[in-house]
Amino acid sequence: MSEAKKRRSTGRVTLNDVAQLAGVGAMTVSRALRTPELVSDKMRERIDAAVDELGYIPNRAAGALASATSQTIVVIVPSLTERGCGEMIAGLQQTLLDEGYQIMLGDAQHLKQQEERLLTSFLQHNPAAVVLFGGDPGETIRARLKASRLPVVEVGAMARNPVDMNVGVSNFDAGYQLTRHLIERGYRNIGFLCARQEQWMLQQRMQGWQKALLDNYLSPDAIINTSELPSFSTGAAMLGEFLLRWPELDALVCVNDELAAGVLFECQRRHLSVPGKLAIAGFDDLDVARACYPTLTSVRIPYRKMGQEAAELVLRQLAGEPVMGTALTLDFQLQKRQSS
Repeated sequence: MSEAKKRRSTGRVTLNDVAQLAGVGAMTVSRALRTPELVSDKMRERIDAAVDELGYIPNRAAGALASATSQTIVVIVPSLTERGCGEMIAGLQQTLLDEGYQIMLGDAQHLKQQEERLLTSFLQHNPAAVVLFGGDPGETIRARLKASRLPVVEVGAMARNPVDMNVGVSNFDAGYQLTRHLIERGYRNIGFLCARQEQWMLQQRMQGWQKALLDNYLSPDAIINTSELPSFSTGAAMLGEFLLRWPELDALVCVNDELAAGVLFECQRRHLSVPGKLAIAGFDDLDVARACYPTLTSVRIPYRKMGQEAAELVLRQLAGEPVMGTALTLDFQLQKRQSS
């Protein structure tokens, strides 16, 4: 009678309820839910049946307090609207959820101050680890992360001075190879369109473009960095400015495929032949790069793989493996298509 009253007052099925129905101790139920491999198949079946019958939902917060171990991984990205961020999160989440971890996600909106505020707020929740996407976090964030002594993975670019672990591609090499491809195709007046250049991974792409041009005695002057978001409309709007400043322009490298597709659509609106009048190339190999006409030359970046590898590093470090300081460089692929 007292047990029924307790359940009505809390409105929630407890671990003890499951234990009573299964005819085992509460510690056995807890062990079966957290480490099922340590419980016999017969016992686990009884407990699972009780869980299903009662609709029991484990209280992860209480478990974390009891064990002093958080089950939350903080993830901060520059923008949730960008495909690369979404792909990275999908890879990360797929691996972490299988191990019982949850993601606390923050969108910095391409603002360093917002990233700092998010991190300060999230660290108050005692997370198990931190994952940052986009590159160089800055000295303020770096100091806070070092003071936290948490596992930290920086994802996207190869960091100059990583806080802890790093998973990414060489965006410098990607920019260099893409530009060299255009040079080998005979283009000599190659511009670069960037948006929100403060991201380290975008700066690396631009530096690769500059180095390829200088190595071939070509001018790296035709560059525009806009503060607008890297979108279709931004790419379309910037084409006119490029043609006004550099009418001799014969190729344009865009820092991502959304910008590149926007430039392509504006070329079509102006009846400018691609690649006859202007070759166009981008980064990320989004669906639009393969679906538009002409198809876009682009660099495929393995964002989902980055997320998976970052999650594996976090889990390994939390398990006590000596992975601190690991820097993992993944391969990119140059997709040569009709636009160049």
